Amino acid sequence: MKLLIALCLSVAVTSLTPSLADPADWTTGPFDMPESAIYDPIHDRIVLSVMGGDPGAADGDGTLALLSPDGAVLDRAWVAGLDAPKGMAIVGTTLLVADLTRLHEIDLATGTVMRSLDLEGAVFLNDVTSDGTRAFVSDLMANRIWLYTDGLALPWLQNDRLAHPNGLLLEEDRLLVGSWGEGLRADFSTEMPGALLAVDLSDREITVLADAVGNLDGIVRLNGALLVNDWITGALFRIEADGTAHVIAEHAPGLADIGAYEDMLLLPAMLDGTLSAQTVP
Repeated sequence: MKLLIALCLSVAVTSLTPSLADPADWTTGPFDMPESAIYDPIHDRIVLSVMGGDPGAADGDGTLALLSPDGAVLDRAWVAGLDAPKGMAIVGTTLLVADLTRLHEIDLATGTVMRSLDLEGAVFLNDVTSDGTRAFVSDLMANRIWLYTDGLALPWLQNDRLAHPNGLLLEEDRLLVGSWGEGLRADFSTEMPGALLAVDLSDREITVLADAVGNLDGIVRLNGALLVNDWITGALFRIEADGTAHVIAEHAPGLADIGAYEDMLLLPAMLDGTLSAQTVP
């Protein structure tokens, strides 16, 4: 994915002072392009996807790392031999991992890759969200969302209004989608910033919750607040009920797929190569 690499290089040389960001509870690294972090409540640990260089290359350099809730690295290569792993979600005792055009089923207890599903027609799988039984997977470059259930992944929604869907969050009767934006340019910037969308699970109708927010990556619900982040600028937003987006913290560019558990916000810094955690009251 040469375009994404070019973007990473161009953004990496800019500087954004985290003037609004509170100090992290802990920061751990270095990791080679960390992308997504989720908490595993069954084993009381954090799983971090590490792409290992080119985010679009099927090079076998991707890994999953394990960390304790206080940031200690338990295993840097708990799962190895992946390509460019990104979003993750837990279904039962299985960890689902989006990896380019494949969805891996990994035994959460052992780290064994039980099966890798080739999603026919997939271009650039990105995020995964689940209610513990079913999961949804975004395809950034195909304007498509996949549904995984009973060990089978099928296209669920194809619509240009998704505008390069990235982050996902499943909430009861709706799927929240963070779009990258319309009019994708060669440097991966967009003509229009991405929006926070809601897709009704029954009729798949798309509603705009917050328009023109940024090039959105992660979505979390933490202490009742709906939070999203902009990968390009590193800005962290709180989305109000009326659709207003308030910047509540500014981090370095390359803030990727944020995660949350209890009152902790997980902040994978792709370009800085770190994972941080911050208590949110």
